[in-house]
Amino acid sequence: MLQSNFSALIDDRPEKNLFRVHRRIYTDEDVFRAEQELIFEQSWTYVCHESQIPNSGDYYTAKLGREPVIINRRDDGSVAGLLNACAHRGALLTPTQRGNARVLVCRYHGWSFAGDDGRCLKIKEPAGEDPDCYTLRRVAQVESYKGFIFATLNPDMPPLAEHLGEARTIIDMLADQSPDGLEVLPGVSSYIVDGNWKLQAENGVDAYHVTTVHRNFANTVKRRDQKNSLTGMKSTDVGRFSGELANGTYDLGSGHNLIWTKRGDPSAAPLWEGREQVEPLVGPVKWDWMCARGRNLYLFPNLFLMDQSSTQIRVLIPLSASRTEIKVYCIARRSESRAARTARMSKFRDFFLGAGLATTDDSAALEDTQTGAHASAEPWNVFQRGWDSHIEGPDEEAKALGMNPVSSNSRWDPETHYVGQYRRWRELMGDG
Repeated sequence: MLQSNFSALIDDRPEKNLFRVHRRIYTDEDVFRAEQELIFEQSWTYVCHESQIPNSGDYYTAKLGREPVIINRRDDGSVAGLLNACAHRGALLTPTQRGNARVLVCRYHGWSFAGDDGRCLKIKEPAGEDPDCYTLRRVAQVESYKGFIFATLNPDMPPLAEHLGEARTIIDMLADQSPDGLEVLPGVSSYIVDGNWKLQAENGVDAYHVTTVHRNFANTVKRRDQKNSLTGMKSTDVGRFSGELANGTYDLGSGHNLIWTKRGDPSAAPLWEGREQVEPLVGPVKWDWMCARGRNLYLFPNLFLMDQSSTQIRVLIPLSASRTEIKVYCIARRSESRAARTARMSKFRDFFLGAGLATTDDSAALEDTQTGAHASAEPWNVFQRGWDSHIEGPDEEAKALGMNPVSSNSRWDPETHYVGQYRRWRELMGDG
C-alpha cells in the first residue's frame, strides 16, 4: 500500500469557514495510484444498471480501480461479480463489454469456468493441475439499489444502503418515474478528457460555470424554440440556466452531493406525460421534485445521475492523474410514449453527446483547469463561495421531502458542497 500524508493536501478550518485543497491532488501520479487502491478498489463503485443484464447469464464488464471485473446475472435472478482474469495466466475472459455466457472460456489456453461462482470446469489437456486450485476470485460485494448496481472488492465495506444514505431519496426520484421500471437505451457516448477525475466530479455539480461555458447552448436552444414555437415540441427550459429560478445545493454525506433548480415549465420534462399515473403514487411533494426540478446527483466516487433536460447516467473512469474516460448513457421510462422518447433523445443528443452543444465546452474548460493546476506559485484551490447562504442540516425544502442532508445551501452555485466530497476523499485516503 502506498504511504503518504495525503490528508495534508486538504486544509480544513471550519471555524474560519476556510476550506481548500492542494492542486497536487489533480496532478500527482502517486496520489492517483493511492486513489485507485484506497477509493476505487475499496469503496462502493457503480458498475452498471440492471437493465443492461436483464437475463440469466448476461454479463457486463467494468473496472474497480485497476481490477477488471465481470458483473453477471445468475439463474436465481441475483447479481454477482468475478475478477475478469483467468485463474491460470490472467487473460481476460470476455471478448466484449457485455454479452451472455454461463460458461466463461479463456481464449488463450481454453480453460473454462462457471459464470455463476467461478469454479474451474475444465482444463485443456490436463497435466496434473488441480481444478479446485483455479477458482476465479469473486468480487467481495455486489448490490443493487433501485436497479443501479454497485460493487466493491472490500468484504468489510458497510452495506450499499448505508453508503448511499440520504442520496437514496434522490435516486428514488429517478427510479420511481415508472411502475414498469427504467431502461438504459442502446448506445453510449464515450470520450476521454485530459483532466483529473475529480475535476469531472466537481464540474457535474458546478452550476457556477453554466452561464459562461454553456452560453452558446442556451442561446441556440432559445433561438430554436422561438423558430419552432408552433410545432408543439418543447425543448430545454433555458430559463433555469440563468439561475433566476429557485435552486439549491445539498451535501448528502459520504461524499455525495446534489444541485437542483426549478423548471420554469415542468411540462417540458420527459416525465410530464406520466403525471396522472405517477403523482398519485408518490404524492405532490415528491412529484414536484421529480418533474418540476432539474437535478444533478453525484455519488462518490464515480457516478452522476442527472435528470435535467434529459436523463442520464454518467460514469467516471480514471485513467491517470491527467486523463479520465467518461461514459454517458441515456436512461428512460420503459412505458413512455414514442413522442416523449423522441424528445428525450433529442435533448440528450443536444447537450450530452461528444458532438453536442455542451460536452465539448466542458471538456475544453476542464483541460484548461488541468493545465493550470500545475501552477506552483499558488498551489491551493480555495472553496469559499457560498458560505453566507450555507446552513448545517436540512433546509425547509429538504424537511418537506423527509431528507436529512449534512448541510444545505439556498443557492445552486456555491462551493460549500465540495467540503463533504473532499472530507470523504481525505477519510478514505487517510484511513485506507
